[in-house]
Amino acid sequence: MITPNKTIPFKDSIVFKMTYILDIEFDEILLIDLYKLTKKKFLGIEEFIYSLDTLYILGKIDMDTDIGKIKKC
Repeated sequence: MITPNKTIPFKDSIVFKMTYILDIEFDEILLIDLYKLTKKKFLGIEEFIYSLDTLYILGKIDMDTDIGKIKKC
């Protein structure tokens, strides 16, 4: 699910799906607004959260959990 392998094609992996978040034009955005813009690209909220986690670990986004905003780095 997170990374592609023999049974999970690249287009179904989180590594690919996190690019949907990066393709959205924003400097700062509310988490709920980002989800509304991209929810059709993910099978569920779990994939969306995995994508956010991966982008955060890679240093591509920063999250302010107190106010629910995401910022591109």
